[in-house]
Amino acid sequence: MHGYNYKELNLYFNLANAFAMSGWLCLFLLPTWTYTPIIVLYVSFILIALLYIFLLQKALRSKPEPDGDKPGFSNIRGVLALLRNPIGGLTAWVHILAFDLMMGLYIHEEGALHNISHWYLLPCYFFTLMFGPIGVMMFLGLKFALGF
Repeated sequence: MHGYNYKELNLYFNLANAFAMSGWLCLFLLPTWTYTPIIVLYVSFILIALLYIFLLQKALRSKPEPDGDKPGFSNIRGVLALLRNPIGGLTAWVHILAFDLMMGLYIHEEGALHNISHWYLLPCYFFTLMFGPIGVMMFLGLKFALGF
């Protein structure tokens, strides 16, 4: 395996998690605060996105494993090569953090628009944070059950 600097990768991992959790904490704990959507979108998300861009370019320029395929998106072998690469795996994690947070913001904004109780949204937030699409599906089911 290549000589990856795991201390550096761990730093990026911790930064990404901290950026994401700052947004999620606003959604969980400060749902009516005027600045919650601003912090989630213009601070947490942008910081995660910038880190993602940085890591993505590193991952796509990384060398394949010996006898491995070139990392990329054009076929399944390239995607798997990208994910087997520690930088590529971290990049995928940061991608997940960014999109789950954006779905959390969507739930927040739609919940506010339809005046859905924050208590109903909390499980949707949790499952979106932990399992992405499951939490969004819960929210869509909630909206349907409430007639929206």
